[in-house]
Amino acid sequence: MATVAQKLVRGASYLNRVSKAVPIAVTATANTDITFTLPAGARDVTFRTKTATAFGAATDATLQIGSASAGAEFVAAVSVKAQGQVAHTLVGGGVATLDTVAGTPGTETIFYVRIVQTGTASATGAATLFADFAVPVA
Repeated sequence: MATVAQKLVRGASYLNRVSKAVPIAVTATANTDITFTLPAGARDVTFRTKTATAFGAATDATLQIGSASAGAEFVAAVSVKAQGQVAHTLVGGGVATLDTVAGTPGTETIFYVRIVQTGTASATGAATLFADFAVPVA
């Protein structure tokens, strides 16, 4: 019979922390939609955006992330208009869904990002969305 320590060692898994960079280039329309995938088994997913060139929208430029086009169940609309870096807070109900969806073995997960420009839309602005996550080591 295995001891508790042996069971823990057998059940232990090792994870590598990885970042995926998703370039965001806006168009001169109100909404710009982008999709990206994370590998099968990704877990502990977080998001952050680094705006290198401020967005030229007259009022604001916001970013949201969902599991379908125009969705926002993972990250609700947050301003990314100004130069700088923003760490995104996951939507409460989306955390459990994100763990289930991204952690499903055997399937890549598709994420939908929408940049919404309000006021007057502009083609000025450049940012990078970083999806930080862990993957099991084989």
